[in-house]
Amino acid sequence: DVAPEPDSSTGLVQVSLQGTPHQVTGTVQGSTPVLRQINGATFKQPAPLSGPLLIYRAKASDPSALATLTGLLSKAGAQLLSYHSSSTVAGEQWSIVGLSAPLPNLNELKPCVTEVFQLHL
Repeated sequence: DVAPEPDSSTGLVQVSLQGTPHQVTGTVQGSTPVLRQINGATFKQPAPLSGPLLIYRAKASDPSALATLTGLLSKAGAQLLSYHSSSTVAGEQWSIVGLSAPLPNLNELKPCVTEVFQLHL
């Protein structure tokens, strides 16, 4: 479902990823869709939604997710092309990572995060 905000080009969308509902807010900049907010956590700089993306939620005070992710990228021969993190809500942050190629396996990352999704847009 899409509900545009009054007097704005921003839209609110309810999506379900792996059975879990999420509310996301985004817009289009030029011809690229960008994400502004996930479940109330706001991105200071809107995150472009294109190419292979890894989206995860983790404790804001725990840097192990990013360290583990860089190790996975190295093993897979993939590059981190962009990184956007949200404001902290209930002690957790969302991160959106643009990748040069999808990662073949996220099992090492899962113990470091609350949720993780991989998309190719």
